[in-house]
Parts: sequence; C-alpha cells; structure tokens
Amino acid sequence: METALRLAQWGDIAQFVIAIVGAIALIGAIWQIVLNRANARRVRVYEYADRFNRPGLRRRSSRYRNYVEKHTYSDFKRLTRTLQNELLILPNLLEEVAALYHRGLLDRDVAAEMLGVYVENLWASSKPFMSEMRAELGANAFCDWEEMQTETPGRKLTADRKRARRRALRKLFRRA
Repeated sequence: METALRLAQWGDIAQFVIAIVGAIALIGAIWQIVLNRANARRVRVYEYADRFNRPGLRRRSSRYRNYVEKHTYSDFKRLTRTLQNELLILPNLLEEVAALYHRGLLDRDVAAEMLGVYVENLWASSKPFMSEMRAELGANAFCDWEEMQTETPGRKLTADRKRARRRALRKLFRRA
C-alpha cells in the first residue's frame, strides 16, 4: 500500500486548483463589469441632472415653457430658423435623455427620481404644442419623451417604497 502521491497526481491537483481559481477570477471579472455598467448608467443620470440644473438651461426651460404655453406650432413655424433651434434645444435634450432611458443606458430608477418631475412638468406644458407638431411631422416626434413621462411616476413610487423598506430594515437592525 502506497499512500504518498506521485508527481503526476500532484500535477493533476494543481491543474484542478488552477481551474477553480480561474473560474472564480472569471466570475469576479463578470461581476466587476456588471457593477461598472450599473455605475456608468447612474453617472450618466447625474451628469444630465447637473446639466438640467445649470442656469443657462434653466433660463431656456423658462423661455420654452412660456413660449409653448402662449403660442401654437403655426406661430413657431413663422419664427426664424435660429429662434426655432433655440427653442428646440430643451425638447431635443429631453428626447435624448428619454431615448437613453428606454434603451437601458440610464438607471431608470435614479432617472425617474432625479429627472422625472422635470420631464413630467415640461411635457404637461408642451402637450398641446407637441400634438400640433406631431400632426405635421408624424407621430414619432418626441415619442420617447412622452413615454418616459408616463412611466416615471410609477418608478418614483416603487423607488419610494424600496427606500422606506430599507429604512425600516435599518431601524430593525439598529434595535437588535
């Protein structure tokens, strides 16, 4: 009876250990990629939120809202191309955010929480104007923005519920 391992058996054990370590490293790398992508989606939302809070865009927002509440799309078409482009900066930016939102390139919960009210309020004041624009340009004009504004209230409620559950669990664990 021989109980000592031979060199070939030690080699097999080493290969097995290397395979397990390699599999663990692969799982770790995949996990890191998933976390990096999730972080990148959140960072994009924060960058857009910062952009929307800049004084220049806030002034544009005010001008845009005042214009669409008092004028029709026919009035808009009579403006010079420069003024039209100036007024469309904000809706185009909102459409960009909404397109990223629907393609999963933004964290939807964070976007709903940070940008949802802004998106919803501007859509509410823009709806008659956008309806006229769509009648002429087609139904696809600013459709991502409209879809986002209908979805964000539900996401905000879900996020609020999750936050309340986390707080309740933290209080429970603090007491324990």
